[in-house]
Amino acid sequence: MRTMNTGEDRITVAAQQFANDGVVVLRGVLDPAWLQHLSAALDEALAAPTPLAQNFAGTQGGAFHSDMYLSSAFASFREFATRSPVGELAARMLGVEHVTLFTDELLVKEPGTPQETPWHHDMPYWPLGGDSACSVWIPLDRVTRHVGALEFLRGWGRRFHPRNFDSGLDRRTEPREESLQAFIASDPDQVITTEAEPGDCIVFHALTLHRAFGNTLPHARRRAVALRLVGPSVVYQPRPRTIPLIWAPALAPGTPLGTDRELFPRLWPLDP
Repeated sequence: MRTMNTGEDRITVAAQQFANDGVVVLRGVLDPAWLQHLSAALDEALAAPTPLAQNFAGTQGGAFHSDMYLSSAFASFREFATRSPVGELAARMLGVEHVTLFTDELLVKEPGTPQETPWHHDMPYWPLGGDSACSVWIPLDRVTRHVGALEFLRGWGRRFHPRNFDSGLDRRTEPREESLQAFIASDPDQVITTEAEPGDCIVFHALTLHRAFGNTLPHARRRAVALRLVGPSVVYQPRPRTIPLIWAPALAPGTPLGTDRELFPRLWPLDP
């Protein structure tokens, strides 16, 4: 069940692209059985949301469903996280000997949801320290510019602050940097748009700037699941204005995240 639909040469090339650009799209990694499993799991989670579920659609209409720590709440998501090839894929892209699941999320933009996800990078929102972290973003529907596709700014670790999700305004940038929009306008080739099909996996570093288009079509859903994975050097580092946890971890600040295996299970290789 954990075998990836890809060859060793392709993985090597993808890992180099990930290192250079901070993002890579691997086509056809997940087989139809896993897509069917994940689609059913998502329906289950939408029907019984956790206390962390939110609707980010704002005032523009439609619905943008989000929920987190799905593997802690649903056995179907736990099975996907631990038995699918996603853990190994993340480890190969990060170049680490094992990976731990920080959280898994559903991100569903229903038809007629024009709300865009603004430019941001993920790491500032996570109560973590370290830089060996990535997301594996899995579409369950075809995603295009009109149906919630992701865009990335090539490379990772740029010193731009994420945008404010409440107001949509740019936060302050480092004094030596141009504003984000001016930077993009000066070199539009730095932007990578990732249209994708079910079965594809978009892997991006937690410090890669990215955004998502709205879903402006009246009949197309944009269902996606994102697994956030970290290497062995990442530690628990609680601080203000980070995302909540579904329960308090059995970790002291500065402790490697994988120490609490109940909340943060190792995905690859699995424990014996």
